[in-house]
Amino acid sequence: VGTVTKQTLFPPLMPPGRPFRVSNASRTSRKGIVASSLQELISKILDAFIISSGIITLVLEEDGTVVDTEEFFKSLGDNTHFMVLEKGQKWTP
Repeated sequence: VGTVTKQTLFPPLMPPGRPFRVSNASRTSRKGIVASSLQELISKILDAFIISSGIITLVLEEDGTVVDTEEFFKSLGDNTHFMVLEKGQKWTP
């Protein structure tokens, strides 16, 4: 008597999105964006702020700390306020 193994395949579960706030370098435009990873956040920022160059630096709005690793991104809380800097722009207090 043989046994039959039934395997059900599920797509990988994406972690739930978390809310963040993002402003431009001059702080004249602010957007709320929900993302579950740093790459997803960057992609949504490029769309929301209509940045076609694809070259940005993401920093914490409060102190200009660069957010460039998934590990650091995951350590940040919900509603963290980011600033998106395009080429040549710098964070200012």
